[in-house]
Amino acid sequence: MPSNAAITVQTTTASSSPSVTGPIKNAATPISATPTADTTGSEGKPDTGVSTTPKAEKKPKAPTKMEIASVIYARMSKQKDMTRKQIVEQFVAEAKLSAAGASTYYQLIKAKLG
Repeated sequence: MPSNAAITVQTTTASSSPSVTGPIKNAATPISATPTADTTGSEGKPDTGVSTTPKAEKKPKAPTKMEIASVIYARMSKQKDMTRKQIVEQFVAEAKLSAAGASTYYQLIKAKLG
């Protein structure tokens, strides 16, 4: 019966756990009664909701590859006898697209612009 004695010792040790310190929160404790650590906002400064950092002047954005390719397509599709291969080659040269990307852009632009 040594196994029963070991279980009994473990059971008695578990029931004599140290008590928890501090107030116990239950459903009857209102949230407003619970103190918070920081009431002034971030970094110890009062939160006024107004940014104090001056906004830098925005630079005009560079055109996207799709925008560049759209301009190339519009320009080249007006010319007679312009093939898909020639337009895709221009996409690679001017818009710095890969061959596969240029082919995809051609299809997307053709579907969009007609």
